[in-house]
Amino acid sequence: MTSGPEHQNGQTVCAFADAFLAAMHEVSLFLMDDGIYHVVKKHQMGVAVQLEALLLKTDRMAVSICTQSAEKRGVSETETLSQVDWGSQHALAKIVSVSDRFLSFGY
Repeated sequence: MTSGPEHQNGQTVCAFADAFLAAMHEVSLFLMDDGIYHVVKKHQMGVAVQLEALLLKTDRMAVSICTQSAEKRGVSETETLSQVDWGSQHALAKIVSVSDRFLSFGY
């Protein structure tokens, strides 16, 4: 997801993730561009709270963010939810290569 917290995509992604997890699927979420703000602790409302709850609820969900996007926006690792992995576009390519389905949410 590339869209930030002000966009409806965050709610949609959380609803999809919750439904997929309820159906016993694994979910991998990769955030880049303004999407990284969904896991910044100081923005911990709305989608950030929902994502954290999903991460704590199951080990079948993983959330990663683009290191370059975070660095470009001045966000450090200590500012994000602790369950979030930091990765590169290569990590995104790996996620896509092992996924049965890939959904993209942006502006």
